[in-house]
Amino acid sequence: MIYPETQLENNRRAQRIASETLDELAGLLHPGMNEDEIATLTCELMEKKGSGPFWYHGVGALVLLGKRSVLSLSARNYVPDMNNCLKETDIVTIDCSPTFNGEWGDYARTIFLENGKVVTENDVTDEEFRRGLEAELELHRILKEELSPDMTYEEVYQILTEEIHELGFVNLDFHGNLGHSIETDEKKRICLEMGNNKSFREYGKPFTLEPHICLRDGKYGYKRENIYYISDDRFVEL
Repeated sequence: MIYPETQLENNRRAQRIASETLDELAGLLHPGMNEDEIATLTCELMEKKGSGPFWYHGVGALVLLGKRSVLSLSARNYVPDMNNCLKETDIVTIDCSPTFNGEWGDYARTIFLENGKVVTENDVTDEEFRRGLEAELELHRILKEELSPDMTYEEVYQILTEEIHELGFVNLDFHGNLGHSIETDEKKRICLEMGNNKSFREYGKPFTLEPHICLRDGKYGYKRENIYYISDDRFVEL
């Protein structure tokens, strides 16, 4: 299956809306903000940047702060906690679901605060934060550099799940998967999970990698989500 370039460009535009929004948001976050304030601000920024209706049950930004970052929730069940506020040293996980011309973006990041300020990924010093970030980066590196589009969704899931365990983490996702295909109908998504024996090349569509992980006995959940597509024999980040 060849995925149309026009659709891919719309996915790319939607993804850019989310990434630029979180870049801008990082300069606006401060201790004392609650989940509802951050979610509302994130959605407003995405709409200003051109997002259409949010595709994930109408929820544009699923925001979890601090120890609530270990929760894995469907947007159907998500209610931002107005009593859960950013601390001086804390994390924010934000999962964005914009659209552009009806096509999806799907982009998540964990943002880190240390001593009251957002720090860039290169400047994270908290040991637990650093381990979470480095684990996420390694999982995405393995997908891009070591795995093949001729592998099945199940094979990729198994390899990355083993790596999660070797790094000392557990998968927090309530369905147990590590990502899903990019569609225009949410009900048609297929997932990176056991039992899915379609190869990426056979299915042909872009997909997300979005490990939601926590150190064994850790306090925080980490998430990093990108969309990938097939280019020749590699997975390439959109």
